[in-house]
Amino acid sequence: MRKSSLLSVLLLGFASSASAQVWDAPTFFSPRPMDDLGVYFFKSDAPRPFDDPLGIVAIWRQSGNINLGVKAGVGDTDNAGETILVGAELYGPLGSLLPNTGLELAWNFGAGAVFGDDYAVFSVPVGMSIGVRLGSGNVSILPYVHPRVALDITSVEFAGEEETETDGSFAIDLGADINLGSSLILRLGGSLGDRDAFGAGLAIRWPRGISVGSGN
Repeated sequence: MRKSSLLSVLLLGFASSASAQVWDAPTFFSPRPMDDLGVYFFKSDAPRPFDDPLGIVAIWRQSGNINLGVKAGVGDTDNAGETILVGAELYGPLGSLLPNTGLELAWNFGAGAVFGDDYAVFSVPVGMSIGVRLGSGNVSILPYVHPRVALDITSVEFAGEEETETDGSFAIDLGADINLGSSLILRLGGSLGDRDAFGAGLAIRWPRGISVGSGN
């Protein structure tokens, strides 16, 4: 009984820590359709109260008939392999909703998880990224905001027992894509609200469209 109560307290503390490490923070998701492969470093609050891990993640996104993103990384580079994060997303442009305004919009929907030694956090976020491009040519900046809601399922194991809790969350990313020439992108991003993380990295444009359809 005492062990079960302690497990519940641990789970409550873990789940109520809105900034517990998740796979989608920061998202590094601007409203412009992407065809690139990027590597990013990030810091986020960890499930354990005394950790402040530095993570690294690779994100590949490809636009076309299928707008697909895939993410994989390590949530704690000091203990590689102890915290693994994976995720995938679908997205699409919504610029036609606000024509002649200069604003760019894109929706996204994803699913992914963070796996630790004795916990797992599965999240399903859905949101919209809104921004405006500043500058022209090969050098430009695209600042954006990315509000989203998510379904979070947290599982914690303690002394051979496992407890699961389901909750909803809300977060806003503030970020910027800085185009450095025709193929290199510097990305900055931070998550606020029920996510607490920030990071930066570089991406290389890799235009190689994926098409789905019958051949002629």
